[in-house]
Amino acid sequence: MSDKIWIAFGCDSCFAPHVSATIASIVRRTPAHKLHFLIMHNGISESQRKMTQSVAPAAEFTWIDMADFELPEYKVSNHISQATLFRLGLEKLAPEACKRLIYLDADLIVLSDLQELWDFDMKGAAIGAVADAYLSSGIDEVHQHWREWISGADAQYMNAGVMLIDMELVRQTQSFSKALEKIALHGADLPYQDQDAINWIHQNNWIQIPTEWNVQRVHLLEIFERHFSLESMEAAQRPKIVHFTGPEKPWTFEGYHPWWWTYWDALAGTPFFGTARKSLGVSRTKLLHIWLRWLRKRPLSKLGIGNLPSALWKP
Repeated sequence: MSDKIWIAFGCDSCFAPHVSATIASIVRRTPAHKLHFLIMHNGISESQRKMTQSVAPAAEFTWIDMADFELPEYKVSNHISQATLFRLGLEKLAPEACKRLIYLDADLIVLSDLQELWDFDMKGAAIGAVADAYLSSGIDEVHQHWREWISGADAQYMNAGVMLIDMELVRQTQSFSKALEKIALHGADLPYQDQDAINWIHQNNWIQIPTEWNVQRVHLLEIFERHFSLESMEAAQRPKIVHFTGPEKPWTFEGYHPWWWTYWDALAGTPFFGTARKSLGVSRTKLLHIWLRWLRKRPLSKLGIGNLPSALWKP
């Protein structure tokens, strides 16, 4: 296996600050010289790239412009953009040297050393992932469309926002190309587009990784506790990756998420912080409020974050 940990993202220019925050959270816990970031993008400027790379100067970066990559028709919504399909380009665009890869959405924060996830035994599966907390748990009985093509009482539907991928197997089976074909043929019937297609193609070829590697918002809501195992509930209290699924993003302030603070704390370690804070109209008072709410649930000392985080005073 490569001595580098390959980490991939797919995003457009609007998400450049969020990718940088995720990268900042990663290099706090995994030595940057071990990392190779592969960023598939559309419209990220040269200046934004330099700003992003400054967050992890000891890491390697590969930027892939997706402007000319042919994508099938897709449905755009508040949660699905063109960029979400970029991950399916990994089969053809990832360098041959990349044998294994961690794919991450850009709306999450990493709170543990990714070396542990990298070393996970996939037991011959193409993908390692966590079940989707909303769609697999039975919380929403309406959105069970995936059961039309995934059978079995114990069947699970993965959340594709965190995936450990065997790139050699994906290339051999052309499974991501097949997922793109599914979207082209059945896109109107796939409300979650690429995630649906990935589940459809890999329904018998993925393995569950520990839940703490993709703690989703639904895991954190007490009203839904009865739908989850004890392992999932414990994982929600000690996440290794916090995934801001749904519309409750830390930069929108819609609803509330108890781990919002971790995003702003990570963003403060990037050149995007000041501009992002001002453009969103986020005052220091607002950040202090988020920090104090988070402190009540999660003492900062447990995560090794200083007592006076820079996000509270940085311009």
